[in-house]
Amino acid sequence: MIYYRCFEGSVLLLVCLALQYTVIFANLLITTKTIYRTMKSKQLLAAALCLAASLLLETMAQENAMLQIPPSLVECYNTSYFMNRDNRLPANMDTLISLIEKVEYSYAASSGVQADIRTVSVALLHRFRQDGIKKAAGINAADGVIPYSPTGFQFPKLKILLSGLIPGNAYTFPNSSLTRVERCSLHFMLSSTFDTRTRGDENNVCNQLSQYRAQRLPRSLKKEHDNNFISDSEWLEARSKRGRSSDSASKYEQLGDLDYESDWAYAGPETSQCPVEDGLVRTRWGTISGGTLIAGIAAGVQQQTVQLNQLLTRATPLRARSRSQSQTSNTIDNRWAATLAGELAEVTLVQLPVSNGNSASVGATGGWNDTVLPHWYFLSQRNNLEATDAEIRGGLDGLILAKNVASWRTQASSLKLSQLLRMYYSTNGVLSSGINACSRQNQFTNVAPSQEMEDQTNAFAVVLDRQMQLRVTLQPSLISQFAGNATASLVTYVPIMDYFPSPQWSEISNLTTIKTDLYVFVDTYWPFGWVVDYVTYVLQGLNIHPYASKVTLFAAYDTTAIVNTTDYIINVYENWNSTSHSRHPPGFSLPRILNTLNARVGDLLETDRATDNLGGRSLVALLIPSSLSYVDEKDYDYCQRYLERMRVRLPSLHFIYYGGGALVRFHDFVRDPSKDLYLLNTEKPPDSCGAPVITRIRQVPRRISNPRCNVKGAISEFGTNSLTQFGSLGSINFYRLDSLYLPDRQM
Repeated sequence: MIYYRCFEGSVLLLVCLALQYTVIFANLLITTKTIYRTMKSKQLLAAALCLAASLLLETMAQENAMLQIPPSLVECYNTSYFMNRDNRLPANMDTLISLIEKVEYSYAASSGVQADIRTVSVALLHRFRQDGIKKAAGINAADGVIPYSPTGFQFPKLKILLSGLIPGNAYTFPNSSLTRVERCSLHFMLSSTFDTRTRGDENNVCNQLSQYRAQRLPRSLKKEHDNNFISDSEWLEARSKRGRSSDSASKYEQLGDLDYESDWAYAGPETSQCPVEDGLVRTRWGTISGGTLIAGIAAGVQQQTVQLNQLLTRATPLRARSRSQSQTSNTIDNRWAATLAGELAEVTLVQLPVSNGNSASVGATGGWNDTVLPHWYFLSQRNNLEATDAEIRGGLDGLILAKNVASWRTQASSLKLSQLLRMYYSTNGVLSSGINACSRQNQFTNVAPSQEMEDQTNAFAVVLDRQMQLRVTLQPSLISQFAGNATASLVTYVPIMDYFPSPQWSEISNLTTIKTDLYVFVDTYWPFGWVVDYVTYVLQGLNIHPYASKVTLFAAYDTTAIVNTTDYIINVYENWNSTSHSRHPPGFSLPRILNTLNARVGDLLETDRATDNLGGRSLVALLIPSSLSYVDEKDYDYCQRYLERMRVRLPSLHFIYYGGGALVRFHDFVRDPSKDLYLLNTEKPPDSCGAPVITRIRQVPRRISNPRCNVKGAISEFGTNSLTQFGSLGSINFYRLDSLYLPDRQM
């Protein structure tokens, strides 16, 4: 039997094997003399069919490398809804990790495939990433016409990565695990592009950027020769701008607070002085390019070094060129191509040929419209955008993870992508290695030696040159020179790009990991746009995910749920909005809140008893009254007596008030007024108001309850129970076992 080597997955392998067995069975029916000739011809036929199937499946696996919006992403472009970035999920690391956790959880249930790092990272790239998508100038959507396509200079690099350097597919991706909003939000967080069209808000946004970044923006119109990529400049016709309603804007100052009915407000034929960059994720340690980060990890878990000639042979040149590769590296490391070398290759080909001999310009700063719920990222310059700050950080983070992930997987074979990202974007680092986003600049010289970076940039630029439609034709020697120029600029820029001081903990409680069951009651008299950032900031600091905290959000008057109990913070983003907020009557009813808490916490403890669970999370009620909220005089004594009974029956439940006005009016409803009353002042930024609340919740110990105790305190039986939890090195967690759960307690 002759086996043909087939790629692209098990489906193709079954096709090829079926053809081979058909050949063998047919050959058994003929004479010995004919066998050789028949087998030879039919084996050739089987090989041809196998090759055809391989090409077909390869095309299906690489639909994001095609020159149009793939069918799987059409849902994000066949409506103007997602062009308004405010309709997407916030572009922060919590959102990205939460989406990945949903995917990982659903993989085994939907397809039986183990959700390891390789499976998820490769599937995310092939399912959601398509760089360089731009709006066609002057074209409106119509039946069968989507006025978007990947014409930006970022697309050719992605095409090479998906088709030759990071092989895989998304056949088994559990699409139903994510909603349409979640799928499209994930796509936009992983797909790099720029929108340089004017919006009509430049006077406000660009001036603020200038103040924040202390640099002057270029005022002249962008000329064609400012960029070497032909399809770079495209704009949209004028559109009218919708005014923002008075109750949808937060009082504290934000950068470019936008609200557009369609994709843009007002556009003309000019280039915006502060364009919008997409494909980004905000982190505590700087904004990063999400697609570059995931690509680096995907390359690291299936690292390969490909011969340069092999990639050049695969590439279909857009124009005929004859060149020698004698001056380039003979191989390309996919970890480099997916990260820093890929970014620098774009600088080499797109920027430097039209720079008139100037040194390469790397780095482009910018700012978000909102640091708590980021949706719009505005750049402080409109030229030389081939390697922005976000792309450099994403490329460096991706390279650091790519070069270490194999070692970390030997230490923790079941390590998931979400866990890797959560550790890297934390103060602890990955597996207590000390390697984290805060230390990326210290890791730069270790993972990116300048000579290796220059060689990889040069080699990848040669391949990329075959795939890009440039304005000029470059000789190999000049590509090598430009690659060295770009590398030298990055080596100089990275050490001064950011400064992130190491956190200095003032008290031991800051070393604890928050794990809580949180019940939030919001007075809907607060305008949604005023209160959402202040509440969300607190929630983002409480470790809400499937292995830690849970949250339930209620209206404070009728105590109906706005967001049902969830351990995915993206469910809060999706379900709590101006519409759901306004459905509930405004007001603050402490008697109803106490009744609801008594029932909810009672149900939680009953579930623990049924499952022999000892708890392991703290219990916190976070009440958010408006400045007009108060406890009615006729309810005052009732609430005090109710609280006294709850402290006996539910001793682990802790009340914290985070509201407006004079909080002394709630003095009698907390255990320690000096520690449990916090002012929500909309004249101040969310972090200054919310950080003390997070610190206080962190101080509440995790509860340990006796599941053999019933609600009246009686112990029905004796036995042994255990609680398994994990903590990172250096962390300290506090637990509390109340006397209510001890068998010899005195009532």
